[in-house]
Amino acid sequence: MVHELALAQEAVRLVARDATRRGCQQVTRVKLRCGELTAVLPEAVRLAFTCASRGTLLEGAVLDIATTPARALCSSCGVEFRPEEWLLLCPRCHTPGARLLSGREMEVVSYEGK
Repeated sequence: MVHELALAQEAVRLVARDATRRGCQQVTRVKLRCGELTAVLPEAVRLAFTCASRGTLLEGAVLDIATTPARALCSSCGVEFRPEEWLLLCPRCHTPGARLLSGREMEVVSYEGK
């Protein structure tokens, strides 16, 4: 939960700063994108977001979380695949250590305010 709280606090900080700069009085919705390999629990992020947003212009905002599937690219044979483990073993040529293309991101996609 500590990991999720730090992420939620950073999301609140970033959105609040931008919303204030744009003249928003209240943020009503925030959309996050989390990669499936981030080890982030969506319900824990929601709870942490509720705590982190108290007393800010994000208080009461709805938090939408989209999960990005993991994708990797084999440096040996060039096949793009969905890894099933942290080893990133290519399913075609069985070479380990493919390059991760997605699945580790945690980003604010958008927000709505008034």
